[in-house]
Amino acid sequence: MHFRSILLAAVLAGSSFGQVSPGQTELNNAYKAVADKDYDSAIDLFRQGLAKQPANAAAHKDLAYTLLRAGENAAARDEFEAALKLNPHDETAALEFAFLAFETKKPIEARRTFDRLRKTGNPSTRATAEQAFQNIDRPLADGIARWKEAIARSDKPNDLTMFSAHWELAQLAELRDDLPLAAEQYEICRKLKPQLSELLLILARVWLQLNRVEESRAATLAASRSNDSRTAELALENLGPRYPYPYEFLAAIKLDPTNVNLRRELGYLYLAMHHQSEAIEQFEQILQLNPRDQAARDQINSLRGLKVRPAASPAAPVVATAGVDPKSMGKKSLELGYSRDAIKYLRQAHEQNPDDADVMLKLGWAYNLAHEDGEAISWFDRARHSDDSRIAAEATKAYHNLNGDVLPQTTVWVLPMYSSRWKDVFSYGQIKRTIPIPGLGPVNKLVSFYLSARFIGDVKGSLPGHVLDPQYLSESSFIFGAGAATRTWYHFTGWVEAGESVKYLPGRHDVGAAIPDYRGGINFAKGFGSLLGSNTPGFFYETTGDAIYISRFGKDWLFYSQHRVGHTFRLGGDATSFQTLLNFNYVRDSQNQYWANTIEFGPGAKLHLSWMPKNVYLSADFLRGVYTNNDFNPRRPNYYDVRIGAWYAVTK
Repeated sequence: MHFRSILLAAVLAGSSFGQVSPGQTELNNAYKAVADKDYDSAIDLFRQGLAKQPANAAAHKDLAYTLLRAGENAAARDEFEAALKLNPHDETAALEFAFLAFETKKPIEARRTFDRLRKTGNPSTRATAEQAFQNIDRPLADGIARWKEAIARSDKPNDLTMFSAHWELAQLAELRDDLPLAAEQYEICRKLKPQLSELLLILARVWLQLNRVEESRAATLAASRSNDSRTAELALENLGPRYPYPYEFLAAIKLDPTNVNLRRELGYLYLAMHHQSEAIEQFEQILQLNPRDQAARDQINSLRGLKVRPAASPAAPVVATAGVDPKSMGKKSLELGYSRDAIKYLRQAHEQNPDDADVMLKLGWAYNLAHEDGEAISWFDRARHSDDSRIAAEATKAYHNLNGDVLPQTTVWVLPMYSSRWKDVFSYGQIKRTIPIPGLGPVNKLVSFYLSARFIGDVKGSLPGHVLDPQYLSESSFIFGAGAATRTWYHFTGWVEAGESVKYLPGRHDVGAAIPDYRGGINFAKGFGSLLGSNTPGFFYETTGDAIYISRFGKDWLFYSQHRVGHTFRLGGDATSFQTLLNFNYVRDSQNQYWANTIEFGPGAKLHLSWMPKNVYLSADFLRGVYTNNDFNPRRPNYYDVRIGAWYAVTK
C-alpha cells in the first residue's frame, strides 16, 4: 500500500502548473519502477533525481524503503538518516533509522534515537521506542554493573591483569553514552598499556564528545605521529589541514611522552622558529629515550657548533605517512570503510604496478563501496582475467553480480532424522544446480531453472502391508528431474519440477522400477526475534507454510503449517547457540487421507555448536500427535513421537 500511495503522490506533484522541476522526471520514473517492482532501476532513478533535489526528504525516505526491498539495509539506513536530517519531526523515518542502525552495527546511534523518541514521540511511537530502547539499554546496564563489581572485588583493580575488565567496562559505558565513565576507564587502559596507540584515537573521540576539545586534539596529534601506520592515517584524517602549534605538540607529548616522532618534529619546528635551546631540549629527550638515535645526536652536535658530518636538514618535518606503501594503505582504508581514501591509495598502487590484479580487485570493491558501480564493474572486469585463480574467481562473481547476471549455483541440503513413532531412521536430501538459460535475460532474474537429484529413504525399507503402505513412510527412491523456481517475493517461493523416480529397493513391488514424478508448490517462511545463530539471545517465533503437489501420492495436494516459538541462548560467549521451543504443526491434504491429516504439538530444542558451519544444527522434538480424520485409520487416533535429527545446507 505504501508504494502505491507514493506513486500517486509523485504523479500529482509532477503535474502542478504543467511544469516539472529539475529531477522530477527521474523521480516519477523511479516511482513507476517501484510499482513495477523493478527495484534496481528505481534505486538508480531515485539517486539521479535526488542529485538534482537533495533537499527532498520524502524522496530520500522512499528511496530508503526501496533499498530495503532490495536488501540493502546499510544504504537504506543512510537514506532514512538523510530524510530525518531534512525533516527531524518524521517519527516513522526516525524509527526506521534506529532499527536499521542497530541491525547494521551502529548501536550508539540506535540507542540515542530510541531514547529521544520515547520521550518526545506520539504515544504509539513512544511505546515502540521504549521497548526498543530497553532491549538495547538493559544489557548494557547489566554488563556495566557486572564489570564494576568485578573490578571492585579485585585486590589490584589497576593492575595489568585487570586490563580486560577496564576495557570491557569502557566499551559498554561508551555504548550507553556514559561518556565520563568511558573516558575514565579508557584513561586507565592507556596507563596500563601505553603502547596501544589506538587508545589515543579512542580517547580523542570520547573527549571530543565531552567537549574536552584541547585534550582531544592533543590525543589526535599524538596518534597521528604513531609508528602504527593505520592509527597514524586515521588520526591525520581527523586532524585537519592546519599545521599544529608548538603548544599543541607539547600537550601531545604530555599525553605520549615516549613518542620520538612527536619530539623530533617539534625540535625541527623550534629550529624553523629559531628557538635553538628548545630544539636542543627535545633532541636531548630523544637521546634519553633512545641513546642510539644518531640523527638526534648529530643534530645536537651541529647546534652546539661541533664539527661533525652534516646534520639532517631541518627544513621538512617528518610526517607519519612518509614511505608508506600505497597498496597496504589502500587495503587498510578499504577494510575500515574509507572508500575515497582507498581509491586514492589504490590508484597510486596501480600506477606503480599496472599488472597487480589484487589492486584491480580491491579498486573494484572500493568503487562499489563508493556507489560508483560503473567504475567498479570496469575494475572487476580487469581483475577477472588474472592468472591467480582466487582473485579471478572473486572478481568474476562480483562482475556478474553488479551486471545483474544470473550465475549457476549448486545447493545441497541433507536432513537425516530418527523417529520413535516408526522406530526408523529416515534421510532426505537434494542436490540442485541452477542453470541460467541463454537469451532469456530478465526471465532469469525472476525464475531460476535447475536440474535436481533427490534422495528419500529409510533404514527399514518397509513395514507390513496391513499397517501402512510403505510409499507413505518412505519413497525409497532417487528422483532425477528438472524444474523452475521463482525468486523469493515477500517470503513466498513457487516451484515446479518434473522427473523420474527410480527405486533403490529391488524387492519393492508396489511401484515400478522407474516412474514419472511431478512435483510443485508454494513455500512461505519467516522468522522474528533472536533466531538460531543470532548474535543476541532472546525470544523468537518462526513459521513455515507449504502447499505441495506430488503426482505419485495419487495426484494429491499436501498442506503443511509449522510454528515454533521459544527462546535462544548464547552459550559460553562464543558462537554456540541453543534454543528451547514449542512446536505446533498442522498437516492436511486435498483427498482427506487419514495419514495426511494431523495436528502435532510439544516441546523441542535446537543446538548449533561453535565449531559447526553456520548452516548446520541438531534438533530434538517431543511431539503429541492427533489424527484429525480417522476413516480407514488402522492405528490409534493419537500418538507420541520423538524426532532427533540434523540439518545441513550449503549453496555455492
